[in-house]
Amino acid sequence: MRDLLIVEQNNVIRYDDVSLSHLQETLDGSRGLFWLDIEQITDEDAAFLSEFKEFGVHPLSVKACREVSTRPYSAVFPGHLFIVLHVQESPDAPPAKLGFFLAPDYLVTVHATPLAFLQEVKDRIQRDAQLMRSTDQAVGLIMQTIADCQDPLVAEIAVEAMPPDQDLEARWIYDRQRRLNDMIHLVKPQCDIVHSLYAGEKLSLQADAVVQLQDAYQRFRNMADALTRTWEMLNDAAMAAQTKALRSIDASSRRMTFLVALLLPVLVIAVLLGIDDPVISNLATPAVVGIGLAVSLLVAIVLVLTARKR
Repeated sequence: MRDLLIVEQNNVIRYDDVSLSHLQETLDGSRGLFWLDIEQITDEDAAFLSEFKEFGVHPLSVKACREVSTRPYSAVFPGHLFIVLHVQESPDAPPAKLGFFLAPDYLVTVHATPLAFLQEVKDRIQRDAQLMRSTDQAVGLIMQTIADCQDPLVAEIAVEAMPPDQDLEARWIYDRQRRLNDMIHLVKPQCDIVHSLYAGEKLSLQADAVVQLQDAYQRFRNMADALTRTWEMLNDAAMAAQTKALRSIDASSRRMTFLVALLLPVLVIAVLLGIDDPVISNLATPAVVGIGLAVSLLVAIVLVLTARKR
């Protein structure tokens, strides 16, 4: 599916689910800025992006959009900047990959699943053309909207991962740390890429877009810092839980050692008295018992001392 927004002379023209033939005809006759949003990119879409004179995007960037798994990154190609981000809209939804082709005259976004926050941005631009006076301003608005979506999600994950006062189970800690790690690996690349957009020399940005991107960067950074602090708190709790588990194991081994030490003399004497051997039978029973008792007591003392040292 393809949605198209064209901004001309402070007016917004929107086409939902436009065909490729209509798309090409419309862009050929347009002199304004436009944003093309592609959901579930097809072979025809890929060919159009590569061959249409207004785009001419690099084949590697088109390939990255079509791959199922792509790491977040940004790259400068002749005529456009390419960006890949991962975004999470809700706790239950898996992260969605979002590709950007950004040039002075156009913006193209590519994603595999519907993204509600993009529809929200398109609706806002349709109501107010001033929100897309430049394509980089549209990107800044998208980044701010992503931050709006993820702010409550990050807060929820951080609150759920706060160690309670009672003792924690290792499994509980592992599950919370895994969720925190997943979100940290999502937010930190967002933070780095947004920072590179306005702090580097990749683009000549409008002043409003710089302000938007700085705001989005600060919010992504705050998210990453909050998640990292919570992870560190959980890590301390994990160390405490591990120490407690080791102490419990040590106490159990000590109890077992004392039990063995107490039972060993009895076992040795019972074994010696039960041996049906002429040599043992010819010895005086008190001597057998005494030797066995002395040896077993010596071994028991060694076990007890070893347990106390641990």
